[in-house]
Amino acid sequence: MSARELETGIATLRFSRRLARGLLDAIPADDWLHAPVPGGNPAIWIGGHLAWEDDDILSHLDADRGSRLPTEWRARFAQGTRPATRAEDYPGHDEIRAALDTLRAELLEFLSGAGHRLADPLPDGVHAFARDLAALMPALACHEMVHVGQLTVIRKSLQLPPVFG
Repeated sequence: MSARELETGIATLRFSRRLARGLLDAIPADDWLHAPVPGGNPAIWIGGHLAWEDDDILSHLDADRGSRLPTEWRARFAQGTRPATRAEDYPGHDEIRAALDTLRAELLEFLSGAGHRLADPLPDGVHAFARDLAALMPALACHEMVHVGQLTVIRKSLQLPPVFG
């Protein structure tokens, strides 16, 4: 993979996080538990899930790192978990926002220094997402954009004005 492709992958991850954070931050904190349909994902779960995903990916890519999130985050935000309906079942808004920023920055730093390994197969636990680091970047951005769509639906159901325009 060329340096240009690496830059594009990193820019894509920055873009997807900017959209997710922009939409999430524009949902009033009192509405973070709002689900637009029964069983839908509320904003608080989406924010925690995206942060958890970055942490989980990093813990697989760097076996010595381990998770940097409290153990309860896995039970609350991992793939296949069901969103809770009570605010006290979640970390605070500021904790989720900080995790979104910190973990994405750490992931981008890791990828920036892994240009020589971009074609290497991914370790177990990540391979279902992508075959190698080069494919991981757009896969993560696409995953995040699915949740950006959910945030858009949440905002529409709350009759909030557009964020970007």
